[in-house]
Amino acid sequence: MLYNVAQLLKEHVGASRHYEIAGELQNVDEYNPGAVPVDGEVTFIRTPRGILAKGIAHLSLVQPCRRCLELTKADVRFDFEEEYIPSIDIETGAALPITDEDEEELIIDEHHILDLSEVLRQYAVIEASRGALCAVECKGLCPTCGANLNEGPCGCIRENLDPRLAELAKLLGSDQDRETERKNE
Repeated sequence: MLYNVAQLLKEHVGASRHYEIAGELQNVDEYNPGAVPVDGEVTFIRTPRGILAKGIAHLSLVQPCRRCLELTKADVRFDFEEEYIPSIDIETGAALPITDEDEEELIIDEHHILDLSEVLRQYAVIEASRGALCAVECKGLCPTCGANLNEGPCGCIRENLDPRLAELAKLLGSDQDRETERKNE
């Protein structure tokens, strides 16, 4: 996802160009090794210092379900906005000062090529870390034994009692006592 921005760098502050994004991100994370197709759109806006890249990207990522940890494929959409700075003056060809604070992936190269790939990959990593759901009705894992409750009940005996209400529960008696009372009625 390389874009030649030489003409935009020659224009006045506020000038813009709009492009479609179509390409692949490499090695997003351990669940998405290799190439992952990405598409979207980006607008480049000339700033006093360089070029602001502002856009939206779409891709499908394999992610662990945040409830049951099973791998699932999820569509991901994210907005991005980053300012790129040139390394070469467009008019004179002189090298421009690059500080330690300037991130390497946000530098426009000496041929005036702006590369969106690494920035989009980093945004995709952030989105992937949020997790997805395999299904809206996912039951998750048993908090006691760790069994996947989507595959059936685990057999653990659980009291759905908030520990802060334990003293009040003593006044009501146990579940077994209440069940015995219901049968006797």
